[in-house]
Amino acid sequence: MPKKYLKILAIVLATAIVVVIIFLFTQKTQLSLDSSSPYKSSVTYPASPLALSLWLPTEEQGNFELLVAEYKKLHSTVDVQVTYIDSASYQAKLLQARDAGTLPDLFVFRNDGLPLYAKSLQPAPVSVFTTDQFSSIFADFATKKLTSGNTVVAAPLGLATLGLIYNTDRLKSANAETLPVTWVDFEKTNSALRKKDGQNLYSSGVALGSSVIKNYPDIMSVLMMQNGASMTNQPPTQAAFQQVDTSGYAPGAKALEFYASFAQPTKQNYTWSDSLGGSIEALAQNKTALVVDYPMSAKQVQKLNASLSVGLADLPQTNPSNPINYGNILTGGVAKTSKNSEIAWDFWGFSTSKDIQKKFSLASFWPASRKDLINEQLNDKDLAPFARQSPTAQDWYKSINYSVNTDLRDMLNSYLAGFDSKIVVNNAAVKVTSEIQTSNK
Repeated sequence: MPKKYLKILAIVLATAIVVVIIFLFTQKTQLSLDSSSPYKSSVTYPASPLALSLWLPTEEQGNFELLVAEYKKLHSTVDVQVTYIDSASYQAKLLQARDAGTLPDLFVFRNDGLPLYAKSLQPAPVSVFTTDQFSSIFADFATKKLTSGNTVVAAPLGLATLGLIYNTDRLKSANAETLPVTWVDFEKTNSALRKKDGQNLYSSGVALGSSVIKNYPDIMSVLMMQNGASMTNQPPTQAAFQQVDTSGYAPGAKALEFYASFAQPTKQNYTWSDSLGGSIEALAQNKTALVVDYPMSAKQVQKLNASLSVGLADLPQTNPSNPINYGNILTGGVAKTSKNSEIAWDFWGFSTSKDIQKKFSLASFWPASRKDLINEQLNDKDLAPFARQSPTAQDWYKSINYSVNTDLRDMLNSYLAGFDSKIVVNNAAVKVTSEIQTSNK
């Protein structure tokens, strides 16, 4: 064989070898990026047994057991003692324990309840989370809400946004399978689903409009925010959702009118009566076809009616090109009174590791708070809408307690009773401002 051909063959072989090496390296790198390594603790555990107390609302029953079981595999000397408290009284029990200085080592709450417990929380030790680590791992909304300066104050176990939960069979039979993108579309979907004659409602289309709707304060809030209302000034010292823009338009009042229209017999959107019961129960019992809620409620519906075919979808938007979604973080705290606070924090570190949060998310329908899992859940048939929405999650400062939700309820009920929308929104704003200013003292 001529030398020039040998030389060419050598170059071809060398090139092939380089290509194979690069391929193998990139494959190995990709596998290492895609695979999730087990949680590696940097906390030193004592040899002697110890106990951690954990309080949870009953709505999380069946979700946390797997976390505890997996944790026990790594730390057999730690006894995690779980106490479930009825969801309706859970917050009251926590507040009683807070005031008495008897909070458990570990407890959970919604992120907008953080002001209630801020002074009673033990921040994360750097052995578990630094703020830089935290911000690189978790969604921006979680970093914004659960860090303060150089301190991580609580752990994000899941990050949910409001969306649609619907009876797939009802939508199919009504030829309403194209899910609404805007609230105008939503009104059309409701019209296709409901059955009524004048003011006589025979079958509800969507569950919306009154204060018996689950999470109604969040739904009204996001409608106001999408409609252009600022919920408070910044930094928050007073309510702003009552303000009117330069053209005279009152976005807060208009959002209230829209929400309430679904429960007003004289309105075109009328589709809901409180005689149907709670919104989740009504969906499970086929009394309504669609609710606006967090995805975890889909699990509750399935528990109530396992034969019901349930679908989930994105929250409709006023302006789809500039989406605004309402966020809710399942937040894990460690009590300042805990005698084993570093180990308690390590439990939350373990619980928010990739493998474990993935298992918890699938069991509970709490969408992930971790950036890597959010990217994975973009392809999940159920949780994809909420993964898409997490980057645009927002909420607002409701002061140091939940009485603001009561103010929103009174606002809604007053409007439904016949009072002017602008007047009731102004009255609510006065009360909310008082709450915020009391909290800021």
